[in-house]
Amino acid sequence: MSSNILLLSAHPNIEGSKACAAMLEAVKGLKNVKVVDIYKTPLEVENYINDVKNADVLVFQFPFWWGSAPGRLKDWLDTFMLGFMENPGMKGKKLLVATTTGVDAAEYHAGGAEGFTLDEILRPYQVTAMYSGMTYLRPFAIYGTMMPDAEERIAKGSEAYKTLLETL
Repeated sequence: MSSNILLLSAHPNIEGSKACAAMLEAVKGLKNVKVVDIYKTPLEVENYINDVKNADVLVFQFPFWWGSAPGRLKDWLDTFMLGFMENPGMKGKKLLVATTTGVDAAEYHAGGAEGFTLDEILRPYQVTAMYSGMTYLRPFAIYGTMMPDAEERIAKGSEAYKTLLETL
């Protein structure tokens, strides 16, 4: 049986996106996935609590900007996470970070253009999972979305993303 997945889309301009929009398009037909655009859904408890209660897996999907996620995801975490740890309870749920980067994966290392691995940069999400009793899953990324072969990377990555969500 597949898990109930709550996918929180954190892109301030999803209509102008290629990679994040393609990822959403790839998973929109999955019956176990509910997508909520946190830029279009007001940050009020009643807009999220039932979806969080029903989720086995939370997915934070966002484009990687300035070494982090867009600010609205941090707003969501600051607004809800502490309360949601108690009600509905986060313990036992899984957390997946799904992101896109403009450069190739080879640039994410000490001495590379990005200077750190993606795992190192995403460490705050692992800490969030740890503090809330969630299981932190290995992050998913589509790399190189601003490179000459971006279209191919996005297509292959979106298909891999769909397969991943189908298997959670």
